[in-house]
Amino acid sequence: MRILYCNKYNFPFSGTEVYMFDLMNLMRAQGHEVALFSMADPRGQPTPYDQHFVPYIDFKSPPQGWIAQAKLAAHAIYSTDARQRLRKVIAAFRPDVAHVRNIYHHLSPSILWELKAQGVPVLYHLNDFKLLCPTYNMVAKGRACERCRGGHFRHVLTEGCYAGPPGSALLLMAEAYFHHWLGTYRKCIDQFLTPSRFARDKLVQNGFSAEKIAVLPHFQKLPAQAPPNAAPNAPILYFGRLSPEKGVADLLWAMKHLPQVQLQIAGDGPQRPELESLARDLRLTNVKFVGHVGGKVLDYMIAASRFTVLPSRAYETLGKTILESYAWGRPVVASDLGSRRELVDQGETGLLYPAGNVEQLGKAILFLVERPELAIQMGVTARRFVQTQHAPEAHYRAMMRLYT
Repeated sequence: MRILYCNKYNFPFSGTEVYMFDLMNLMRAQGHEVALFSMADPRGQPTPYDQHFVPYIDFKSPPQGWIAQAKLAAHAIYSTDARQRLRKVIAAFRPDVAHVRNIYHHLSPSILWELKAQGVPVLYHLNDFKLLCPTYNMVAKGRACERCRGGHFRHVLTEGCYAGPPGSALLLMAEAYFHHWLGTYRKCIDQFLTPSRFARDKLVQNGFSAEKIAVLPHFQKLPAQAPPNAAPNAPILYFGRLSPEKGVADLLWAMKHLPQVQLQIAGDGPQRPELESLARDLRLTNVKFVGHVGGKVLDYMIAASRFTVLPSRAYETLGKTILESYAWGRPVVASDLGSRRELVDQGETGLLYPAGNVEQLGKAILFLVERPELAIQMGVTARRFVQTQHAPEAHYRAMMRLYT
């Protein structure tokens, strides 16, 4: 089978791309031909179709002049250039199916119309809530928000949920309404795929047909051997983006009352200066910011921790950090919100607490710190859960059923 993957980043920008490249490698290993349509970026690996990629665009540094800015806005909503370039990739690669991931702004949903015009079946794989929320994550003022439910996208202007300039928020609203009224997702997508039942239910609640939505959680590769048990003085770990909806401020306030517990924060993002300032104000000598890490360094940090903490105030479509923690035999303390309820078996693989409740978060952390043997057993159970429920081989078989 010839599978065309469409994603705006051609390098591991986030967990979305890490999963996609892992999946592409999984398909190659099974003898399938894969290709990528993306935005040109030197951080990506060369492909046979690079000459057809959309030229690099940096929306955070827009061009000067209203004409150039208007062209960039039009590109974000409906890019005729991306559509024409994709046409050339389709002609050269002749895909049997297109697997579409994160395409917004840099590629734009215009490419869905080209796939339809060329008769290429489309599997649209959700990695966020962009179809329901112009700002992707259904968050306003640091909490889960559903004001745009049912296509009422004007709330992106009234809720203050977008941190950028008002003009950008207006563009996000226009983009959402344009494709809502055009029927892009209803007319161009053959099958939706969500990584959780929660994400599927949100689509259905917003008018998408349940018959066109499949659920398949991400797969997770296991280390060859489980790591040794955590040392008695091992830290706990947060790893991920540092932005308000991730709830890291809640974690810092909880740590104020846990001076005997060491916390490492691995990640970067727009809230990092604010969080570092808060840690200083709270005099948290037990908290260390280590910046963005990945690959083997991150694996080592997970394996060296007692357990990991996911205090997010957002729904999130899956929470792959949970699976990564489980793979290394580490339980998780997570907020009881959205898809996390599908991954964390309360008292068996981790602990859930009410999102935003600092007191309960602190109690959950202390509960596991004071019970190291329980944390070890939870980690064993968590690793077994990944082995039986999130194996690459089973994921491959399920994905092939969707492709065909």
